Amino acid sequence: MKRKMLGTLVFLLVLVLSIQGVLFAGGQKETVKKEIKIGASVSLSGSLARFGNMVKNGYELWADTVNSNGGIKVGNKKLPVKIIYYDDQSDNQTSAKLTEKLITQDKVDFLLGPFGSGPTFATTAIAEKYNKITIATLANATKIYTRGFKNVFAVLSPGSWIFYSFIDMLASVPEKPEKIAIITPNDLFPVTVAKGAKEYAEKKGFKVVYYEEYSKGVQDLSSTILKIKNSGAEVLMGSGYLGEAILTVRQLKEQRVKLKAIAFTTGPELLDFQKNLGEDANHIFGVSWWMPQMKYSDSVFGSASDYAAKYKAKFGEGLTYQAAAASQGGLLLQIAIEKAGSLDTDTVRKALKSYKGTTFWGPTEFNEKGQNIAGGTVTFQLQNGKKVTVWPKKAATGTVIYPMH
Repeated sequence: MKRKMLGTLVFLLVLVLSIQGVLFAGGQKETVKKEIKIGASVSLSGSLARFGNMVKNGYELWADTVNSNGGIKVGNKKLPVKIIYYDDQSDNQTSAKLTEKLITQDKVDFLLGPFGSGPTFATTAIAEKYNKITIATLANATKIYTRGFKNVFAVLSPGSWIFYSFIDMLASVPEKPEKIAIITPNDLFPVTVAKGAKEYAEKKGFKVVYYEEYSKGVQDLSSTILKIKNSGAEVLMGSGYLGEAILTVRQLKEQRVKLKAIAFTTGPELLDFQKNLGEDANHIFGVSWWMPQMKYSDSVFGSASDYAAKYKAKFGEGLTYQAAAASQGGLLLQIAIEKAGSLDTDTVRKALKSYKGTTFWGPTEFNEKGQNIAGGTVTFQLQNGKKVTVWPKKAATGTVIYPMH
């Protein structure tokens, strides 16, 4: 009798535990998410901190805007956004390690990319390993998108295109130049830009008389400037960073090199460029993926100028395309989630792949590699302390001053 009762008790205990297990498993399966967790490894310190913090500002502005409206609509309900940030200290491998931490420990649903093509190249390999989508907000080097990855989507059009609008402008001016010089630091993104500019300039009939890849972080470009002077170049394009752009202008002046046009990918859009160079910054050209004067809009941020006003109210002066691109990355993710009605990676990826539309940022359409093949840059010129959009004509708010001297 005792054995029978013991057997019955054991049976009942096993049955109860089994039922609890089923309920627990079912509960896990049916767990209702209370928020959408997004990870971002960004350069908040180190050499790229200036731009990394701009990117964070852009992410924050998007998240605040979304959350002030109740969050992202997923099916029949709205979920707030929570962005988890880590500082990659401007180091590619640190960024990769932090991305793995975001995925494996913080259990994020999606990733917003770091600043720059170098860290993005590293982090997207980790994201692909774990089947996590990355919206690459500030990374458009071709190398990122030729590895067969399915989970990376670019905000910016290909990096090789960035000087196209400037070159088109040169082709349109009276007494257009014939000879061009191009210089770049030997870093992934700037080299992509420089090679793209060289190819496009030659395609448009210009002669590239000087091309150089110098060491990243160089403190002296005097020998390079002398070679540019001796080449007979009429126009200079530089795809380096802020410090190198300032250095180039100063050493051009020291060697009394007179050019008809000078353009940089980074520098003219930043307040520090004009503060450091004063009058010497006047009439220099910059290229930008986005400007507040653009005539684009959407239902989240409103127009491009509305976005600029929202940014100024939250962060003050200093808005550049880097912050706007970051906000656009969040917005694209939001659009895809709402279209998918789900947080499932495969479903959201399908929604991204099929997206073709326009926001405050401008048009976006993805090819099979995840590159944004819509849109392009505008060219602006510093004119008496102001950034004046001069090309293309449909976006222009002023007239080109050429030659600059």
